[in-house]
Amino acid sequence: MEIVPTWDGKDDTLARWILRVNAIAKKSATVRRQLGTVVPQRLVGDAMIWYYSLPEEVRDRCETDWEEIRTTIGRFYMNRSWTERTRKQALAIRYRESSHAHELPSQYFIRKKELLELVYDNSESELITEIMTGAPLAWRTLLAIKSYRTTGELQEAIKIHEDDLLAMDNLLSSK
Repeated sequence: MEIVPTWDGKDDTLARWILRVNAIAKKSATVRRQLGTVVPQRLVGDAMIWYYSLPEEVRDRCETDWEEIRTTIGRFYMNRSWTERTRKQALAIRYRESSHAHELPSQYFIRKKELLELVYDNSESELITEIMTGAPLAWRTLLAIKSYRTTGELQEAIKIHEDDLLAMDNLLSSK
């Protein structure tokens, strides 16, 4: 049960929480079923209050498996307003924006990719393009963007060149 993270009902942590529980659910059909009973116990704060406000028959259905409870959470929390707001947020993510002033290039990649994948159904090339849109133009001197076919290849290249990307960023910001 401890492997399942808690969630407090806050919008800004929902995406990462769903992704983490999805990863656990992929282990097996048995795990997916067990998550139906474990996840409600991992809801805290506003999420717990919301869950126990649901009619008992809805909670019983939720507790059959992860798909059911995720769908119910999605209907309530991941509504149209949340989706539109999160899509705008995903597109607006920039490397080292004020709330992430000390992030590494690899951390930026993960942060942007996670959100894009949650709210869009993009191809690999579209993801690469969108990720690079938020990166400094100078990165293109080290990263041959058109040569990467997958986001995994881009992620590896960013990690390999991370020290150089940081040095380039320091050099440009000192001018």
